[in-house]
Amino acid sequence: MTRVAILALSKWAHFSWLPRGERALTERAQVDANADLLARFPRLAAMQTTPAMPSFATMPRPACAKVLRVTAALAHARSLRRVISASAQQIFSARIASNLLHAIQRDVRGEQEDTDQNVTLNVLDRVSMTAAGLRVALRTIDDPALRILMELRLPRPVAQCMGNIGVCDMRVETAHDLLDAAYALAGGEAC
Repeated sequence: MTRVAILALSKWAHFSWLPRGERALTERAQVDANADLLARFPRLAAMQTTPAMPSFATMPRPACAKVLRVTAALAHARSLRRVISASAQQIFSARIASNLLHAIQRDVRGEQEDTDQNVTLNVLDRVSMTAAGLRVALRTIDDPALRILMELRLPRPVAQCMGNIGVCDMRVETAHDLLDAAYALAGGEAC
C-alpha cells in the first residue's frame, strides 16, 4: 500500500477536479488547488493519518483505469461472451482493454450471471466500464476518505457516471476477487 500526502492532492487528483479544470503546474496553482479540494471535501482535511492506497490505485492513472475497466469486464463476462463480431472486438480492444477480450470471455465468470448494478451497462463504453469498475473497487474500501481519494484519481465524468451505477449486494470478497483477477490480467499481480 502506498500513502498519499494530503498536500499533494493537486498532483493525485485528475485535473478535471481542480478549480479551473486544468493541471496545476506552478507551486501557487498547486496550493490553490489543494485548498479548493480540501474545502470541497472536508473529510480529507479531517483525516487523522495518511491513508494507504491499494496497489492498483497507485499505478499510473491510465493503468489504474484499465484495471477498473477489466474489473467491470470480468463482472460482466457473460455479456462479453456475446461480443463476437470483428468490429465489436476491435471497439472493445481500443476502448476497454487491448488483447484481453478472449481471456475475459474464457474466464469461468462467463458461466455465471452478470453482476447486477441496477443499470444496463454498455460494455463497449470506456467511461461506463471505468465507472462500473470504480464502483466495484469502492466496495472493497471502508474508509470514506480513501473512497474520495479513489474518485479524485479518475476524471470527473467517471465519478458522475458511477453515481448511476449500484453494486447491490455484491460481497466484499467477490469485489476483491474481481479486482485481483483484473489486476493480474492487466499485467500486475494480485492486490
